[in-house]
Amino acid sequence: HAVYIALPNHLHREWTIRAAQAGKHVLCEKPLAMNASECDEMIAACQQANVLLMEAVMYRFHQRMIYLKQMLAAGELGEIRFLHAAFSFFFNAPDNYRARPEFGGGALLDVGSYCVNAARWLIDGEPQEMQASTSYSHGIDVSVNAMLRFERDVFAHVQCSFVAAEHQVIEVVGSIGAVTAPLAFTAWREDATVLMVQRGAVFERREFAPADPYQSMAAHFTESVLGRASLLYPPEDGLATLRVLDTLKDRAR
Repeated sequence: HAVYIALPNHLHREWTIRAAQAGKHVLCEKPLAMNASECDEMIAACQQANVLLMEAVMYRFHQRMIYLKQMLAAGELGEIRFLHAAFSFFFNAPDNYRARPEFGGGALLDVGSYCVNAARWLIDGEPQEMQASTSYSHGIDVSVNAMLRFERDVFAHVQCSFVAAEHQVIEVVGSIGAVTAPLAFTAWREDATVLMVQRGAVFERREFAPADPYQSMAAHFTESVLGRASLLYPPEDGLATLRVLDTLKDRAR
């Protein structure tokens, strides 16, 4: 009924279109494509074939992240003022596809896509202004710092790198409180996770049981394929992330 495309970025477009033409629903790894133009083609092919397409944004299916989204929507931190999302790890594998620009390598598409995706999702909007500063090495971007300005003067700082220590975090600061989610994107099924909520000098630690976000994502996609649920994240969501990534690449140039 469906295929999961876990190929390098440059193959997402080709194999999503081929899967759609074969009548298969598609769960495709992030980012959905190399750029927004490719993603438009993928969405059109899936619509023409009447099959589903969803980006594999697995971190959104973790119970801790669902709880964080609900916290923000309920106004527990007041009005969101700014968000910081960072994802880095030291990368030194010249034969890996992440080191090849023609394969969609580089830090922005690989780990920066998580950060941009999270900023859009948690702020619940699209950036109106963007700035980026990028470092390059051997033909790929190895470090990107970006500032995104959303409506109502909400700002997001996005930081991704292949030349820094392994680090992942999402921090959201509102008008009456703040929250930090360490190991924000790749908490695995054996990992107990936490949110640190701060109000003034008072800190509260909220703990969450280990969970497998990949399993939850696949289960949701299965229910959607079988017609028992509607996709939480249609492909247009992944397209919106790619539009931001495209703009950040242009700003860096």
